[in-house]
Amino acid sequence: MTTGGTGSTRSMKYSLDEVFSGMLASSAHDTFSNDAVRLAAAFEGLAGSYPMFAPFANGVDPAAVSAALTAMEKRKMVKQEGNAFVLTTEGRAACASSKRTLFNGSDRVQLEEAAKAFDAAIQVN
Repeated sequence: MTTGGTGSTRSMKYSLDEVFSGMLASSAHDTFSNDAVRLAAAFEGLAGSYPMFAPFANGVDPAAVSAALTAMEKRKMVKQEGNAFVLTTEGRAACASSKRTLFNGSDRVQLEEAAKAFDAAIQVN
């Protein structure tokens, strides 16, 4: 596990980028907040309920969230529109593909369950 200055950027098995991608693949929505602090708090909030998120309980660095989003934007997985990011069609396909190949069955179940709370926390207000 790698720990950044203000919090973990890895779960026990997965990087923040990987977990974020898995969450987006599990999300019911294509549009979500571009507020890195709010997104980091959403990951932290899942830590008490889902074992794969437990390492995020010590904090998630909003800069790491911004870096993940920037990388996804460069790969054209998301695009910024106003105060939100939009998951592109190509991005959803890439997230879904990586979710199938990267995560084991029990982790996918956790991602799908956690996505419900994550969706509520990251929606654009």
